[in-house]
Parts: sequence; C-alpha cells; structure tokens
Amino acid sequence: MNPSPESAAGDDRALNLHEALAVVQDAERSARRSLTGNTALVYFLWGLTWVIGYGSLWGSKSGRLPLEPQAALGILGAALAVATVSTVVIFARGSRGIRGQSAFQGGMYGTAWVLGFTVMGALSAAIGRAIDDFWLRGMLINSIAILIVGLLYITGGTTFNDKHQAYLGVWLLLVTGAGLISGPDHFLTVFLFLGSTGMLTAAVVEHLRTRRHRTEAAHA
Repeated sequence: MNPSPESAAGDDRALNLHEALAVVQDAERSARRSLTGNTALVYFLWGLTWVIGYGSLWGSKSGRLPLEPQAALGILGAALAVATVSTVVIFARGSRGIRGQSAFQGGMYGTAWVLGFTVMGALSAAIGRAIDDFWLRGMLINSIAILIVGLLYITGGTTFNDKHQAYLGVWLLLVTGAGLISGPDHFLTVFLFLGSTGMLTAAVVEHLRTRRHRTEAAHA
C-alpha cells in the first residue's frame, strides 16, 4: 500500500524539522567552542595550577617540602598569574570574529570574571587586615575565590548550554564547603586532592568530548 500524499508530506516535514534541529545544535556547539576557546586546555591549566600552588602550600604546612609558608604562597600566586594570562589569551583567540548575541554573552561572561576577582582582591586585603592567623586567612581567601569560580562555571554552563562546565561548578562549590568544614588545618588537603582532581578530570572529559565531536563532524 502506497503512503498517501498527506502522510508523505508529514514525513517530509518531520525530517526537515529534525534536520533543522541538528543544524541548530551543531551551530550552538560551534559557537560555544568559539566562545570558550579550548576548554580542555583551560581546565588542564587550572588543574595544574592547583597541583603546583596548593601542593606547595600543603607541602609547606605538612613539612613535606622545605618551603616557608610565604614562599609557598608566592609559588601559588605565580602559578595563578600564569594560568590567568593563559586563559585570557585562549578565550581572546577563541572569540575572534564572534558578533551579535554570542559576542554579548562572551563579553559579559569575561567581564564577570574580571570584576569578580577585582572585588576578590579588595576583599582579600580586608581579610588580611582583620585576621592575623596565616592559615585561617588563607582558608577564607581561597574558599571565597573558589566559590566565585564555581558560581561562574555554573553561570557559564547554563549560558552556553555546557552541562559539563555547570557540573564542574557544582563540584567546586562542594569542594569549597568541604574545605571550610575541614578547617584551617586540613583545607589545603581538600583543595589539593579534590579540587585539582576535579579540574584535571574535567580536562580529560572535555578533551574526549571535543575529539568525539570532531570525529562525528568529519564523518557527517
């Protein structure tokens, strides 16, 4: 029995809608990758930064490394500076040529990072003046910084429809809570072994996802 003209037309419309949805999703993924740059590399850079920076502080506090706390703090600061500059460069290269709503989203997201950590710097100075204990001060400052990062990752994930980024943000908030609960004596252990592991795991997941998308696009 041959299908009726109406049935054939309905099938064509369904097929066209499916194809249109696929095109929209591909464009969305492409725009997101352009806006966020090489996300896997960014996650890897920050995971490595956490290993080096918090590893230095943890080694100093536990006596496993021959470092004074201030020297370990300087290593963390240098690692953070390198990671920040590298991230800005990666995002700037990824956003070249982006216009319209996508440009606005990317611009505001980047601005949120800059303003968030500008305020964080002022807040850190205030905490430094109010609290004398080095490790308590470090716990509070770092916890607030990771809180900001976690919230921004959740915001970025929802803005760019990136569930993995949003999940990473949730994980960082959980790490922040665990670090605060553990107290000044153990927060570095939490940040080093849970925070850096989360970032490096996210880098691997994002790398595999990007490679799969490229393979699918090559065979499309």
